[in-house]
Amino acid sequence: MVTGRPEPMPSTKPVVKQQPLIGMTVGFMWVASIVASVSDTVSMLVPALLAWLALGGCWRRLSVTQRWQAIVLGSLGVAGLGYGAANDVDIDLVRALSQNQLIITLMAAVTLLRLLNVTGSVDEAKLPEGRSAYNRSLVGVQLFGAVVNISALVIMADRLSRTTPLSKAQALMLCRSFTMATFYSPFIGGMALALAYNPGASLGTVMLTGMPLAAFGIVFLLVMGHLGLAGDLERFPGYPAQFESLWLPALLAGGVLLLHAALPSLSILVLVIMLAPLLVVLVLLLRSGPVRTTTELTDFCTQRLPEIRGELALFLAAGVLGAGLVAVIQTLDGFLPFEQFTAIEASLVLALTVIISFAGVHPLVMVTTAATVLVPLDPDPNLLAMVFVMGWGIGCACCPLSGTNVTLQSRYHVSGWYLSRKNMGFAVLMTATAIALLNLYETL
Repeated sequence: MVTGRPEPMPSTKPVVKQQPLIGMTVGFMWVASIVASVSDTVSMLVPALLAWLALGGCWRRLSVTQRWQAIVLGSLGVAGLGYGAANDVDIDLVRALSQNQLIITLMAAVTLLRLLNVTGSVDEAKLPEGRSAYNRSLVGVQLFGAVVNISALVIMADRLSRTTPLSKAQALMLCRSFTMATFYSPFIGGMALALAYNPGASLGTVMLTGMPLAAFGIVFLLVMGHLGLAGDLERFPGYPAQFESLWLPALLAGGVLLLHAALPSLSILVLVIMLAPLLVVLVLLLRSGPVRTTTELTDFCTQRLPEIRGELALFLAAGVLGAGLVAVIQTLDGFLPFEQFTAIEASLVLALTVIISFAGVHPLVMVTTAATVLVPLDPDPNLLAMVFVMGWGIGCACCPLSGTNVTLQSRYHVSGWYLSRKNMGFAVLMTATAIALLNLYETL
């Protein structure tokens, strides 16, 4: 259980020497995933086993919360597999081990974007203050977070807390804005999960509902701040985001969408996995030359790539959970929670996802469960994907045990339960708006 006290960081001394080996394993996993995605010569089980091997190597470096999340999810999945086997269900162990493999590979691929320093370097001795600083920080953490994931939040929070502890107002601003990036970003786990579980979903269509929802959230937070409901903005210390550096991520996103239109047989996930590292290498070669690029890539892969250990644990365990749920459902003789899946049912699933998030249940659990249970209804893949990304984004702001809130607690000493409680009103408003968009999508 997470309390208001900062969670002790796990000791790294006994395992520092394993870092290069873990990084190399993740690198080989990336290559094997690409080959398995475009060719039948390699099974997806190969990169999956490499992912499990990497997780074993970095297990001791996981936080207590991350370990328990993985243990609980994995144990529930194993129990489901056991129950299914006891009832003569055919168990697909390959699926259990590799179900979320492309999502994990995506997390590794987009991590390389950190080398481009898209958030810009900030060396000012004194941070800018005032309403303008609040506005730039609010928009900046979302736009940069949409590209480099939680790294953007950590970079900004580290700078904001360099001289004084991160305030609760700053933590709330970072949490709310960052989690909304899931609504439209193809580089974040929530969107990746939604597309992976709904192969027929269109990224463009999902983004067309996600972007207005994120824009509404930003406008709401801006209005809230300027009405004095987000603390004293006149002295609010913010992060001087440099938006001109966003052209590279925008180029990547545009390239992915164009290639997907030209090569529809390749999924969005596979294209991002392939193009993100290639773009990074190309830019580094043009910027620094081959020698320095080789050094930077080597250092990154051996020292910083293992930092995706949290994603490894969460998504591998969730894959086992998903396989266990499939096994259990196959024993229920056609049980279905709904007779159809329209905007009404989608709204109920979204509301339930947000509600259980407040209890500390990660949105991933609900997404995995819903994806498994609702398949027989043959739902509109776009509608279901929208529910997943909306539930993930809103739920991660509400869940005290989400990666966002655990990071803010363990690193900056702002209680995840405090953030969860303070985000209740925000979550209600965002959920109501999301439900309106779901119904609008169905109407159109």
